[in-house]
Formats: sequence, structure tokens, C-alpha cells
Amino acid sequence: MAHPTPIRGLGPDSQLGDAARRILAGRLADVRKPEAGFQDAVDDESVHDMRVATRRLRAALKVFRSLGGMKKLERGVKRIQDALGEVRDVHVQSAWLEGVAKEASKKPQVRAGIQTLRKKRLAELEEHESRLHAELERWVDKTVPRLLRKLDGLNDPHRFAGRRVRDGLRQRLKRVQKRIDTYVDAADAASAHELRKELKRLRYELEIFQPAFRRTLDALLEVLVPLQDGLGELHDADVRLELFERLAAESAPRERKSARALLPLVREERTRRAAEIAREVQRWRTEEIPKRLRRMLT
Repeated sequence: MAHPTPIRGLGPDSQLGDAARRILAGRLADVRKPEAGFQDAVDDESVHDMRVATRRLRAALKVFRSLGGMKKLERGVKRIQDALGEVRDVHVQSAWLEGVAKEASKKPQVRAGIQTLRKKRLAELEEHESRLHAELERWVDKTVPRLLRKLDGLNDPHRFAGRRVRDGLRQRLKRVQKRIDTYVDAADAASAHELRKELKRLRYELEIFQPAFRRTLDALLEVLVPLQDGLGELHDADVRLELFERLAAESAPRERKSARALLPLVREERTRRAAEIAREVQRWRTEEIPKRLRRMLT
């Protein structure tokens, strides 16, 4: 995952309005950096980087909601994020299929079927890319100017990172703990996805307040990132499993045969990812990591 632009010159006693201006400007700049990758064709890396950057920008808008007028901007950012997500999902699935097809080089019929499945997925790109280009125009023409106007008017003399911030991060850690407990009780795709989303929210909030509590939050992120990354890989496996189960039941005969041939591989990958997450989650519980992290924020 690409790192956000570092925000310089902020500390716990910085004014909230000044912090909001600096951080939102930095997050907006991160979203705009990959725009050049969309000039001629939709570049895979640009899609990924811009999607992650939009998530960070939305997280910052939510953090600074108390300054007012952020919800409409959030909706504008979400539109471009969703369009990027549709394209990115096809990129991820087609890349996985390409890798599997190479591994099946000694089985021509299986490989041909896999390539047919890949072409079918890639055929969806044109529609998704068309929507993305439309959303990019809207983003440049409407959302970006609104964001820039909003930045000019952000003023608030309250402290950027006082007790309220620490309390908010501790509450977020409690929600992470609840999601971990839920996952341990029912380690299914839905509970894994909810835990992943909660960890992402925590990570993006920690990054926002990192300039104020650098050492403390660096330690928090070091513990958090491996579990979040592992859950991301598990989510990709769950999406593939759902996709191939559907293809195995509903596709044309040739595609259905290939999907059925791939299902054991997809299930094996999902099982392996789930075992890795189970070990990491058990470590979090055994070492009481959420509780220790909350203590660091007192």
C-alpha cells in the first residue's frame, strides 16, 4: 500500500483548523497524483494508488466533520472511490487468472478454459472504465473545486490532538476488539470483512494523528499493518471463491468446467489464508494487544 504524504509542522497543540487544512490538502494531493495515469489508458497501478488515496481522504473528511460541511464532500469522494473499485476488482481477478493459466501450461484444455474466464472478466472492463472516466470528469470539475474552497474556510482554534482524540482512538480499538471476538466465534467471510474494515478505519485515523503522537502511533501501526494486510488477502480469496462458485453453477458449459476445475485451488488458498489469520488473531488475543494499545493512548 502506498504511503500518504507526510504532514510536517503539526503537533498536539496545533489548532484544529490549521491541522485540517494541512492534512486535507495532503490527502487531496495524494488522490490527484495518479491522475496522469488515466490520460491514454487506465493504468493498473494508478487505479490502485488512487483508490487507496480516496479512502484516506474520506477518513480525513470524517475525522474533521466537526468543522462542518464535510458530508457532501465525502459523498463526492465516495463516487470516484467506488468507480475505481469496480475497475480494480477486475484487474485483481484477471491477474490471478493469468497466473493460474501459466501454472496450467501442461494442461492445454484447462488453460484454454481459464483464459476464456479471464477474457470474460476483462470484457467487463470497458463498461467500468467508461464509468470511471465519467466520474473522473466529475471529480475534476466539481468535487476538487468544492474541496479547495472548503480548505480556504477551515478555521477552528481548538487543539488538534487533545483528550478527545485519544478517547476516540481508544473507542476505535474497543470496536476492533469486539470484531476480533466476533471473528473468533464465527470465522466466516462476513466477520473477516467487518474486522478488515474496522482495522482500515483505525489505520487511516492513526495516520491522520501521527504528526501529533508520532512515536506512539508508529508503534500502533507496526502492530496493526500485518493483520490488516493478511485480512486483505483473505478478502481477495473470499471474493474469488464466491465468483468461481457462481461461475461453476451458472456459466456456459466450457466455462463451468474450468470454474469447477479451479474451485479446489481457490478453496485451498482460502483455507491457507484463514489459517494465517487465525494464528495472527490468536496472537492478538493472547498478548492482549488491543488492551496494550489502549494503554499507550492514556
